[in-house]
Amino acid sequence: MEIVEVKISVIIPVYNVEKYLRECLDSVVNQTFKDIEIICVDDGSTDKSLEILQEYKRKDDRFVILQQRHSGAGAARNYGLKLAEGKYIQFLDSDDYFEPTLLEELYTRAEKFGSDLTVCSSRKVDDEGNITESRNPNSPINLDKTPLGKPFSRQDFKEDIFCLLTPIPWNKLYLKSLILDNGIEFPPINICEDIAFVHACVACAKKIVVCDNELINYRYNRPGSMATYRTHFTIDVVKSCMSLKKFLEQKGLYKELESAFIKAFKNHIRWDVAQCSDNEYKVFLEEFKNLMSDDWELFKPALRKDYITADYLKKFIGDKKVMLWGASFFIQKVLAEETEKNPNILGIIDRNNASWGKICGHYMIYPPESLYDLKPDGVIMTIWSNYEAIYPSLKEEFAQKYPEIELLPNIFEDEVVFS
Repeated sequence: MEIVEVKISVIIPVYNVEKYLRECLDSVVNQTFKDIEIICVDDGSTDKSLEILQEYKRKDDRFVILQQRHSGAGAARNYGLKLAEGKYIQFLDSDDYFEPTLLEELYTRAEKFGSDLTVCSSRKVDDEGNITESRNPNSPINLDKTPLGKPFSRQDFKEDIFCLLTPIPWNKLYLKSLILDNGIEFPPINICEDIAFVHACVACAKKIVVCDNELINYRYNRPGSMATYRTHFTIDVVKSCMSLKKFLEQKGLYKELESAFIKAFKNHIRWDVAQCSDNEYKVFLEEFKNLMSDDWELFKPALRKDYITADYLKKFIGDKKVMLWGASFFIQKVLAEETEKNPNILGIIDRNNASWGKICGHYMIYPPESLYDLKPDGVIMTIWSNYEAIYPSLKEEFAQKYPEIELLPNIFEDEVVFS
């Protein structure tokens, strides 16, 4: 297929994904928007991934196939960026897949608003492509705070700019000049390279436009993915955040965004620490102390995982009849430790409609409207990551809709108790 002008460069890092690769590539080939190049960077695959890439290249000359020694997704994306010819850049992970109109919808918005960064939502799917999470109000877009359909920038959200959009690279259409003119790259680490890259783009973008259409299918925690063994490299979340800090300092933006940076740093630590085993957590703490000895006290609240147990939760609740807000990954692990159901926990509230009616530990997951019927004494936030950005708007919501129900800021702040 001959193209006159490359308007979008789609960059796909590929590593040992022969099972999923055809679905991924087909979703790009069949886009309604055709003026694209498809840059696939084989990251040293040992399965048939490279053969599949070459097969697609023979059928469609929009494909560009690059190869490198196994260096990780970040390095692969950097390689693709160096050769990209499009006005815009779109990333895609090789086990995920687009909806057919993704590129057309994002390109149209980018051109209409002149945006540097154009963002859409996504849904989670399992290994077989079944939807497991849809319309999550907190990820990949914080819908409580993020403007939809109109441009904004860091100037509008200096305190929360890094808490509006989950720092994943593949649900965003980037103006290539935003990346190149600011010297933005993925840092050379095993995981969490997205944090430094995406937040740097967000900080430098003069116009960001967001829509909440779910246009990408994210295959979450598939067997063999980096996500399944990322806890081996938890310290990389710190390295990525420090890389971001260095970038902001070089751009003269750190003082302006210091509060937003610290808030985001804590959130990212919480998310990765929540997934660690006890031994992995201990290793991470030692590595963190070595890297961040001068700032240990500042980030200590975000590192407090070891004391949260099922027994702690039971003692914390006491005789109150409560519900938990948020079926977070971490609270799922805590509830799994319970030997019996706590009669004082009436259930779990979650905004993710795909989880309603499911069981977490011993408890049913309900939509927020169930608070009217269940009438708990209080609700405890059990959202481990990003709760500083979520709590203020949730507090306002409770004041308006559920004034008789007490909302606690978070189980993870040990100075907080029921009134």
